[in-house]
Amino acid sequence: MLHLEKAAAVIYQQAAKRPGFEDLNADEKWHEIAVDKDRVIKTLTHKWKGCISLIAELKEHPDVTAAGITDLPENYRLEKLEGPKADDGKLLEDTARAMVAAVLDAALAQHIHK
Repeated sequence: MLHLEKAAAVIYQQAAKRPGFEDLNADEKWHEIAVDKDRVIKTLTHKWKGCISLIAELKEHPDVTAAGITDLPENYRLEKLEGPKADDGKLLEDTARAMVAAVLDAALAQHIHK
């Protein structure tokens, strides 16, 4: 199982080391950590096989369910795991990114809104 909650804690801890971070309001903190959060998401979703694994692992995660992100449609076809047919992997990548972001956002919110 991925430890996205731990990744969120590391993202927050790294940001907290920056001068003035703790003095920022919640919106400013979200803005400050956005680049680091996006880097984690891009790292996890840069390959289709990784996206497939992420979706399989996260589709029933409580934060993904709470965010209302659904699994891929049953008729979404993959061709030899080298990539989806019709949309060049857009739905696959978008779904995986949304799921990872939902888990990271929920975990980061616990740190930001202490």
